[in-house]
Amino acid sequence: MVKERKIIHIDMDAFFAQIEQRDNPKYKNKPLIVGGPLNRGVISSASYEARKYGLHAGMPLSKAKRLCRNGIYVPVNMEKYLSESRKIINIFYHFTPLVEIIGSDEGFLDVTGCQKLFGNPVEITKKIKGKIYEQTNLTSSAGIAPNKFLAKLASGLGKPNGLTVLEKNEKIMKKIRLLPISYIWGVGMVTEKVLKNMGINTIGELADTPPDLLISKFGKAGKTMHELANGIDNRKVVPNREPKSVGRETTYNEDVSDIGILKSTLLLLSQKVSRNLNIKKYRGKTLTLKIRFADFKTITRSNTLQKYTHSMTEIYKASAMLLKNSDLLKKKVRLIGISVSNLKPDYLLSNNLFNQEYKQDSLTDAIEKITEKFGEDKITIAKIIRKEKDTET
Repeated sequence: MVKERKIIHIDMDAFFAQIEQRDNPKYKNKPLIVGGPLNRGVISSASYEARKYGLHAGMPLSKAKRLCRNGIYVPVNMEKYLSESRKIINIFYHFTPLVEIIGSDEGFLDVTGCQKLFGNPVEITKKIKGKIYEQTNLTSSAGIAPNKFLAKLASGLGKPNGLTVLEKNEKIMKKIRLLPISYIWGVGMVTEKVLKNMGINTIGELADTPPDLLISKFGKAGKTMHELANGIDNRKVVPNREPKSVGRETTYNEDVSDIGILKSTLLLLSQKVSRNLNIKKYRGKTLTLKIRFADFKTITRSNTLQKYTHSMTEIYKASAMLLKNSDLLKKKVRLIGISVSNLKPDYLLSNNLFNQEYKQDSLTDAIEKITEKFGEDKITIAKIIRKEKDTET
């Protein structure tokens, strides 16, 4: 017998607008709209107070101003929102490696088989919502179901700050059949208009429509809509593609033979690779040094470390050792780079295993805090004497 999946869908409540209301007390309980300048662009996020006026994401700001004249309009601050998004995603990985992120404010989690570690799906969901609020002071809505469609439907039904469980049984499906077709995943305004012209207004009516008719009208999407309307969704939670390596390299404007300059460059590159690994929440075990000479001949040297790391000092030590062991024969170097591969996500090495061996070193931690606040270019631990072009690999 196939074990029924337990899928959680977490969706942040009016994410961008909620962050602005959190950071600016004067915006609380006010119709707040996050988007571009007035008369240009569309709404990115609208608070629930603004939604009472019919405002929604994607609506032109010019129309929003006509509908909500007393609204507060603020520009998008994507850097701030993505910073909060990273915190939330990291919380997801505390509970399962099967996480599929959708945009910056929602994600699916497959917690099938996680009960022994964290409790039943409802308990897990409450813990996730609690951690999100504890770490960000933001609320989220959650849905629990045996498939992705029902889980997403459930989270939408409980907004804001809700937790809804939908089981695929006759009683629940009867209620779902009464919902408008706009609740079907993938049915936008254009498709909704076509369906209504066909006399299809509810999920139940869509479920009862012959699939061949829908396929002839919408192609494969018609079959998918019919299956979803009947509560059928066999799609798995697909973890977002993991990077194979993280690296940076520098091309000098003038060829270099000075070992001091090369080592200084490696120190700066190590800082940037460490920073990227921290942002991506990964550690690596294999370090590769790349050197391209003035005659364009390229060599690579690799070393596998004893443990996984994202430490700037460990990356630099390993790369400097590879440089020392490379026979440069006084050749001039045109390009030098380092990359870290054989990656594993942080949650496998620390969060779930509580392994102190992988605790971040103090220097890397200090640099991370400074760059998080002021930006990567505001701290430099090595001076590159000659100008060069730095690229990410």
